[in-house]
Amino acid sequence: MALNRTRLLILTTLLLIGAIAILFATKRHDHGPRATEPLARALPDSTPNDAHNYKQVIAKLETERVALGLRYQAANSAQKADVMAQARTLVTRTIYSEIFPSWYGTAWDFNGTTEVPQQGKIACGYFVSTVLRDSGWKVERARLAQQASENIILSLTTDSYVKRFRRVTVSDFVNAVKKWGPGLYVVGLDIHTGFIVNTGDEVYFIHSSYVEPYAVVREKAIESRILATSKYRVLGKLTDDDLFIEKWLLKTQIVTRVA
Repeated sequence: MALNRTRLLILTTLLLIGAIAILFATKRHDHGPRATEPLARALPDSTPNDAHNYKQVIAKLETERVALGLRYQAANSAQKADVMAQARTLVTRTIYSEIFPSWYGTAWDFNGTTEVPQQGKIACGYFVSTVLRDSGWKVERARLAQQASENIILSLTTDSYVKRFRRVTVSDFVNAVKKWGPGLYVVGLDIHTGFIVNTGDEVYFIHSSYVEPYAVVREKAIESRILATSKYRVLGKLTDDDLFIEKWLLKTQIVTRVA
């Protein structure tokens, strides 16, 4: 009986050591959010950020983009999918949690073209094109910003990742975004454009607002006056489009669609 107890104790100890070893191996290879991690967990809250850190934020993101791009070019098919998933999470998280907050409070103007958060004024289209350029996409900043909102979206992605809503209540629109899933979107309205972010917990509208407070804001989409009053909404889910993510990884030129 004593011998059996000794063997049981040894077996239990070995199993415990094995479990600890597996745990440490997992931690050691943890390089950030997994591709399967809910986006809400990958997105820290988006709060106002020190605009002076903006250059450091975009420089850090560019360094990470280059590293991922090199890995992507050297990868096989399975590895490419993993790199793309990491890129998708990284760029969405950085835009939402670090780049957008630097712009909050920057003044809106119909002719605003500033490239620096908190300095000068920025129009809605220029806000979209500037954020995308600074995040690493090779866009024609001025030309893209000056297009109709639907052309902005179709310059970035294809009809496969686009949905259109005509005379739909803002509540139904937000519910449709929730069903489409977490990610980064661009939305085009009757006379306006901006970003939609579905974190998995909430849907936000981030834009340079032509109504009070006349500045770049993040607001709950369901509470947005501008979203509510637009009779037409076109929505492009950028982060679902693998080609859009690949263009970020490889710094491929995005051609502006014009009317």
